[in-house]
Amino acid sequence: MLRSKPQYWYGRFGIGVLLIVVAGSGRVPAPLAVLLGFGGFLLALQSIAPLVRLMTRQVHAHSAWHDSATRMFERASLPRRIYYLLAAVAEADGPMSHSEREAVRHFVLERFANPIHVDEIRSWEAQPLLVNDRIGLAARIATGLDDSEIDTLFCWCCLVAFADGKFRREEHTVLQQVARGLGVAAGRARMLFHLARAQFLRGDRRGEHARAAPRVDARAEAFAVLGLPPDAKPDQIRRRHRELAKRFHPDAHANLGPAAQREATERFREIQRAYETLST
Repeated sequence: MLRSKPQYWYGRFGIGVLLIVVAGSGRVPAPLAVLLGFGGFLLALQSIAPLVRLMTRQVHAHSAWHDSATRMFERASLPRRIYYLLAAVAEADGPMSHSEREAVRHFVLERFANPIHVDEIRSWEAQPLLVNDRIGLAARIATGLDDSEIDTLFCWCCLVAFADGKFRREEHTVLQQVARGLGVAAGRARMLFHLARAQFLRGDRRGEHARAAPRVDARAEAFAVLGLPPDAKPDQIRRRHRELAKRFHPDAHANLGPAAQREATERFREIQRAYETLST
């Protein structure tokens, strides 16, 4: 959770700069100075991108909303806030149809089974959040979530976009806006999109049949899941797999609950499957 706070990265950046200063002071032996300088440089450098991402998210989170929407959002629970975001994705191509509304209800109930009930969701539907700022909405929700939970939340948005079996240009635009608000870089968003797509095509783990979808080339899909070009060499594939296995290894999802943890585990397995596909 600390990694979701700017203070954490400011601290790392400050320590890196301090190490560089100590290395250049001439008060430590030359070999140690080289190690300290190099370590400080890496520490400071690796802190810049997360800092920029978090500061950008904070800017989006403070975008202007009218007073009633601001008060409604501040009073809303995390599941209700997430419902508003998922509804905004479902409405990308116009007002939600009955089937889309039922899909979003089912999606939320599945992931926040306790203590949410369908009547509570109907009350949220009766009091919609009347803002058209998906970037700001996503940024406000992302505050306080860690990186793994943000990845899961973006995947949830993708799954809702896929729910009607079609994927339109408007939904692509909305997902780009959500990614900007959550602070998910474009490359990472593409990988998460393909991981969510693989989850959607496979169906869930409780015996539901996989959704009907056009056949895809397994190797092409595996390259997309790993975020690699189709002509990637074996050593690139191995390096990418190690990187992603470390980044997407399932962590606790304290805010989003056990369903999010299970889905994070499935995304990790999907990375493994993609790697195995490209290794055979």
